[in-house]
Amino acid sequence: MIEALLLIEGKSVPDDKLRSLSLANAKQLVYGRFAGGGHVLHVATDTHANLQTAILKFAGVAGVSSVLTLAVRQV
Repeated sequence: MIEALLLIEGKSVPDDKLRSLSLANAKQLVYGRFAGGGHVLHVATDTHANLQTAILKFAGVAGVSSVLTLAVRQV
């Protein structure tokens, strides 16, 4: 399993949109919103390719300006 912490930045990005995004082979947990307009997410998946796909899907959400990978580990 591969786990990652992501910082999703952007204005007016609702938590619900990040929680309900269908990632196929990955699962996301939204930790919360920060004052600067960002969200921290925990993403778990089975391959690096599926993590990359999840990151690209988050980047495509309306209002998202950037997706920053904070940490990745293979368990």
